[in-house]
Amino acid sequence: MEKSALSRVSASARWLTVHDDLLRGLAHDVSNRVATISAIGTLLDPARLPDERVLAGLRTDAERLERLLEQLRQLPRRADAEPEPMLVGDAVRMALALFAHHPDFRDMAYTVVAADDVAPVRADPTALTHALCVALAAAARVGAGVRVALSTEGDVVRLDVSADGSSGEGDADDLAVDAAAVTWLLEGSRGQGEAHAYGCRMEVPTLQASRRAR
Repeated sequence: MEKSALSRVSASARWLTVHDDLLRGLAHDVSNRVATISAIGTLLDPARLPDERVLAGLRTDAERLERLLEQLRQLPRRADAEPEPMLVGDAVRMALALFAHHPDFRDMAYTVVAADDVAPVRADPTALTHALCVALAAAARVGAGVRVALSTEGDVVRLDVSADGSSGEGDADDLAVDAAAVTWLLEGSRGQGEAHAYGCRMEVPTLQASRRAR
């Protein structure tokens, strides 16, 4: 197998690893919510009006379950998806909400810098969310916290996802695979990933630059 083909296989395999971890965490949380709703249901007496606190609890758990299902819908990858105008901050928020379910990093602390102060881009929102999840996993393996820094650099928006409070550098070969996965996921959005000692950075063309190139 040629080196380029091998790198694509490694890149897609890395995303599938992150995908499966997130799916496992989300399935666990969905199961917990369903169990809670079922337990409350067994306490209801059809001969009596339910206590308002019980109803409030059911509504809360139903809302949480709906949010979990919304996040589950973000996991499938659509290879035929078309890039569209979007705000990078929206993808960051979705990625952080998804990644909070990762079974290995549930207590991770996150810092986001300038999430709402960068130029809009043209990208596949799901692909960008997935790429961010890969980068979050890469940085989380290196340090006790993760910092996501966004900036507009000429014709691209740069997203630097790095370990915050790291006591050492990450494995260079491992991080290179993470960066390759980011590039593979952002291929349709004309984005790319790059590894550094504490995580990954990625660049996506701004909406204005994409319009000039069309």
